Formats: sequence, structure tokens, C-alpha cells
Amino acid sequence: MRDCLYHSPILVIGLAIGLAVAALLPPAAAAAQEVDLSCMSHRILGKTQVSERYKEYDVILVNGCPGPVYWAMCIERLDPMTSRILETHTPTGYIEADQKIRVNLQMKRGPESMDFRQRFQEFYLATDYSIEPQARAQCTAGECEAARRDVRRRINANLQAWEAAETGLREQLATQCPESGWGKTEQVEECATKVRAGAQPRLDELAQNDAALREELGRTGPPGCELHAGDLVP
Repeated sequence: MRDCLYHSPILVIGLAIGLAVAALLPPAAAAAQEVDLSCMSHRILGKTQVSERYKEYDVILVNGCPGPVYWAMCIERLDPMTSRILETHTPTGYIEADQKIRVNLQMKRGPESMDFRQRFQEFYLATDYSIEPQARAQCTAGECEAARRDVRRRINANLQAWEAAETGLREQLATQCPESGWGKTEQVEECATKVRAGAQPRLDELAQNDAALREELGRTGPPGCELHAGDLVP
């Protein structure tokens, strides 16, 4: 199976066979009848991070059909802070039988103002296929995010509480275990260990809440609402 790479002026990356092939028409006989296109499939592959500014993903389309197929995508990027739609991309193309096409995405990290649990962008993906050049993917982010509004609100509230708890811990350490004016480093470390031990159960609880809420986020919404990326910045 040959592997091609799709070139998009917006999405950064390409298709080795070029978009010129999209102008080719499939056989008229095949286009004139209903065709089961369940033989088309896609998967999303996270790539090794090589930049602090973004994290890359490949959307890989596989044509397991006996003939060529037109494809279309709707890719919607979300702001890591507000979860609002930042950009909508609708690449389209043409894929021969027994070929793969890779569309590469670069999810940017959140702004510097997002200094607590900073994340990379999230994205929604919708795909559509056709024999005639009429494939048009239905974008889903608006409907999906409307259904997830309450979970997003609870995630943000938990993050605010988590940030406040960590800020409180730092303030406790500064006032109860000051590094200046103490005679021995061992005394400072012993004091800090006790303060951290007292704060740790609450921090653990908030971290577990965050993980559980993000799992709930993935389960909420109508079919086709799979959310991708949104990874924590290392």
C-alpha cells in the first residue's frame, strides 16, 4: 500500500501525489450507483514531540475500496483556554485504491497567560467520502461543545481550585519554612516536608478530579464528538 502526504496551505503538510489528482474523475459506471464506502477508514497518530511550540498529529486515511474515492475533512481547532473554535480547515482530495494519505496537524501550545496546567490545542475531526466529487464533511465542534458546556465549566472550576491550593502551599512554605534566618538546611527541609504532607491529600483529590472530568468530557455529547489532543505541556 502506497503512502501519500497531503499538502495544505493552512494545515502545514502535504500529499506526495499532489492535489492535481483531485481533478481526475472516477469511472462513470461506479459513480452512477450507490456504493458502500465503509472500506474507507482513518486513524489519528500522535507523533514524537520535537518542538516546545506545538505537538504534531497525523490523520491517516486508508482506501481499502476496490477503486478511487474522493475524501473531505472538517478539522476544527479549539483554544486551550476558552475551548472556543479558533480555526476551521476543510481539506479535500482524491485517493486511489490501495493508497494511504497523511494529513499532518500541528497543535499549538496555549498562551503564556495559561501558566497553570498549560495544554496544547484540542481538535475535532469529521470525514466524508464519495465516488463523485461531492464529499463534504459535516463540522461537529459547535454541537459537541454545546453538549459539553457543563463539563467544561466543572473542569475550569476544579482547575481554579487546584491552582489556588498550589498557591496556598507555596505561601505556607514561604511563611512557615523560610530559607533565610534558619540555622540549618535540614530544618528547612524537615519543615517543608511536613507542610507538603499536610497539603498533599487536597492536591491529590483535585488532580484525580481533573482526570475524571476529562474522561467524562470524552464521553459527553452525541456520536461523532471524539475530541483529540489537548495534551499537557511537559
